[in-house]
Amino acid sequence: MNIGNMLLYISLLSSCSAAVYMFNGRIKTSIQLLRTATFLATLAVLLLVFAFVFLDFSLFYVWQHSSAELPVFYRLAAILVGQEGTYLIWAWLSLMVVLLYTEVHGIHNRTAMITNVYALIGCAFLLVLTITMTPFRSIFAVGGASLPSTGNGISPELMDILMPLHIFTTFIAYAFAIIPAAMSLAYLTKRENMPDSKNFLRITWLFLSICIIAGGIWANRLLGWNGFWQWDPIQALSMCTWLLLTAALHAIVRFNVGEYKRLFPLLCIGTFLGSLYMTLLARSDVFGSIHSFPGTPTWWMIVVFMAIIIVFSLMLALRRVEPGQTTSDSIHILKPSNTFYFTILIMIMMAFIAFWGPTVYLIFGYLGRAIIIPMEFYNILFYPLIVVLSYLTGICMLYGRVKNRTLAYVGIIYFTVSIILAVAVPYGTHAVAASHTGSSFERILGSISVTSYIPAFFFVTGSVIFKTMKDLRIRNKTASLHLNGINFIHVGFVFIILGAILSTSFATTHNFSYSLSEKGVSKEDGGIVLRFLDYRVEQEGSDWYQIVDVEVIDYKKYKATPVFLKSRQFGYITRPAIRLGLLSDTQIEFHGALAHQIELETIEINVKKQPFASLMWSGCVLLILGVLLTLSSDVIRKKEWILSYLALGMSKPVSDIVSLETKECKILALSIPVTVAIVTVIAIFVYEMLGYTYAFIVILAGVVVVSLITYILKCRKSQENENFRQDKQD
Repeated sequence: MNIGNMLLYISLLSSCSAAVYMFNGRIKTSIQLLRTATFLATLAVLLLVFAFVFLDFSLFYVWQHSSAELPVFYRLAAILVGQEGTYLIWAWLSLMVVLLYTEVHGIHNRTAMITNVYALIGCAFLLVLTITMTPFRSIFAVGGASLPSTGNGISPELMDILMPLHIFTTFIAYAFAIIPAAMSLAYLTKRENMPDSKNFLRITWLFLSICIIAGGIWANRLLGWNGFWQWDPIQALSMCTWLLLTAALHAIVRFNVGEYKRLFPLLCIGTFLGSLYMTLLARSDVFGSIHSFPGTPTWWMIVVFMAIIIVFSLMLALRRVEPGQTTSDSIHILKPSNTFYFTILIMIMMAFIAFWGPTVYLIFGYLGRAIIIPMEFYNILFYPLIVVLSYLTGICMLYGRVKNRTLAYVGIIYFTVSIILAVAVPYGTHAVAASHTGSSFERILGSISVTSYIPAFFFVTGSVIFKTMKDLRIRNKTASLHLNGINFIHVGFVFIILGAILSTSFATTHNFSYSLSEKGVSKEDGGIVLRFLDYRVEQEGSDWYQIVDVEVIDYKKYKATPVFLKSRQFGYITRPAIRLGLLSDTQIEFHGALAHQIELETIEINVKKQPFASLMWSGCVLLILGVLLTLSSDVIRKKEWILSYLALGMSKPVSDIVSLETKECKILALSIPVTVAIVTVIAIFVYEMLGYTYAFIVILAGVVVVSLITYILKCRKSQENENFRQDKQD
């Protein structure tokens, strides 16, 4: 066994032992084991980083994704390209987050202990996935392999700074999602006060939003004409998870006043399950996409783990709960309890739609039946819900700041205008999905004009501006910062929606054809003038680049250079030239000249205009800025958090809940480390002789032995306490 695998095995055993110790009240020992597991996982990551940077091709994963031709930055980024590396990064980040939670918040009650136990179980499972798909597999394990002199590298499509940003923020979000899920399970288990998960939910939401935004920008500028959002299965599931997370952030507001005692914890757990389901779908090998991997032996582990969480969560949630006390702020139909209820309901409905499409895709894929779920399926079902959701957003912004009667009248007027625009605009003119051929219901929804969203946009924007003016007058600057962060988030949401609608529904495409002898010639199509400047072919290694220089005249004059790459290893790759503008974004794409076209000396250039796409990108900035403001306001409000961060290295040892004076606890403290050491040594030898499967069985057997020891000693101690109480009564 190499050093990397050994580090992962010991980290797994340390995590399992930490969970056992924490469950039995040995907090200080558990934290030490958690630190050990995190330290070892960090060493494993650094070892893999070293292998990628210095091209250690004795590791199969390094040979598969690294190359001497890659710059150092992309050698590091290549760690995130394969599923083996992403498993390791996910497990490592999760351990880091759990350790951060433990060190900063401390373990002060039984609920916090159980939270830590559930989080450690999740980390241990991720380590099991990592060990099963280890990135430290030797290349000599492949029959007849010899040490290669060069590696495969990564596709030129992935050589963009947005690639590591997109992937790394995804797994940061996944890692932070484990804490609210563990808190929710602990709350459902103990039915005591739930720890404050708001900031962990916000951080998860922040990084998942950055992941989606970075992926959209990357796809829009590098992956051809498909645009920033195509509803492929992974995109749909990421939207499903984001919606569940957003619903949880709304539900926690009402949870604190006694509502959603079951729903809020289940939404937090559903967010973590969404990350697992995305991982499963990406490795299902039933669809072709840049998000997909060619299958994995870990699929059954993910399915079993998800099933256990779902069944266990529902069993805990369906237990009898004492009815909570809710506030009766008013009986008006627009009061927050009602608007929050419908907001959360709509988000759950949208999340189900985004979940259902990929699930059908997955089921039919395993049945051997290939199906295609068109974008129109999602657009038709999402659009009416988004319109209603936007109006609810505006109502929430204004409630309590204007008279209820005024709010109702204004909302009705704007909503009526939306209905008029939806049905009065001629059929097929900028409709949601005019060409969709489905049921009558789908055709009716598809015929709705997207101009009907414009009144909703102005209603929300006006409401947010009005609320912001009120919030800026608040003397408490921390509260003002928090409220304005919320304002930015909601106005960013409608900016994104309107920008996405306008940039897709009103997009225009212009095609230009030139012969190679027409250099310097200008042609016009639909108000856009294109001047052909130059065409050249360049070779770089075994790859061929076809490069076109053009000049575009559209409001302004500018030059652009689209590129078409023919890679011997990765096939055809298009790199359009992107021009960002205030009124529109412009993409100039060259699909390359094939052999017969070169003989005919003709090339084809496409220009696509996306009007008002800047609204969408501005909305993304407002969204991220808003959540950063809410987080910063909470940090300012809780200054002890900053002090906790500074005191991490010099804090006093955490006191144990269970004393070590008893004989059973001394035996427990001695037997678990001894068992962990013995199981580790046995697992290493079994791995060398029989492989991963049997080594994994040995680890499970070790966990069972530790659990039995703990259970026997706890039962013995409980019996002694019971006998002592009876003797005292006698």
